[in-house]
Amino acid sequence: MTAQGLKGASLLAATALVIASLHAAPARAEPLPRQRDIPQELSTVICPDPGATERLIGEYYRVNADGIFDTYHFFDGLTETGCLQGSGPLTIEDVLSRKVLQNGAAGSYMAYQGRRPDGSVVFGIVDEVVNDTHPRTAFGQWMELHAPSGRLVNHEGGGKLYQCLSPEAAAEVIRAIPPLREQGAANPEQEQARDRAFAENGCVLARGEFRITSVGASAFISTGPEAGEDWTALEATDEQGRKVGLVFDAAVM
Repeated sequence: MTAQGLKGASLLAATALVIASLHAAPARAEPLPRQRDIPQELSTVICPDPGATERLIGEYYRVNADGIFDTYHFFDGLTETGCLQGSGPLTIEDVLSRKVLQNGAAGSYMAYQGRRPDGSVVFGIVDEVVNDTHPRTAFGQWMELHAPSGRLVNHEGGGKLYQCLSPEAAAEVIRAIPPLREQGAANPEQEQARDRAFAENGCVLARGEFRITSVGASAFISTGPEAGEDWTALEATDEQGRKVGLVFDAAVM
């Protein structure tokens, strides 16, 4: 091949590289989050398009004079952009931008493009730290609500935590409590069954610290209007490392 031919071939190759680069996928400017899914129970803002998403996070996510998230300005932004408060489930496919307020104390927000299980594309904003740390299992969710340190501590011997003869005995207590008959009213037959089960399974007030290893079944006892007990069977280890069975009233009402 002549020198002129080589020069022409090189020019064609360079042109091909330029065209290929123009059609190549753009490099991701923002890294994906640690948790790419947003669960069904977690809230997220959903927007009609990328422009509305970027406008909302850019103009309407801010702190007020007290250094906390400006809720009123945020709701104004929802009206202006057509974005709505929604929820998962969805999978984050790309991060559009991030915005941290007050060093994260007022939120670390992420604008994203995602996809629903049905394949539809969505755009939205989520608190990245909240989504990353949200537990994905029933055990994790129970622990976050009732024992975020991983332990139940009952040095004073209060009436919400009982230790039974074994984990199997604790599970038997829950099975012995009959179903709820009437919501919002006292159900004495449930309370009587609970007391009998406590006695039959050697359940006494627990004292000390217990590391929870498994969360079992639960039974709700209604004791009146907007009142009740939510007894849950637990497996745990005590301060000596022994495996024990516990029954815990997890009611938060």
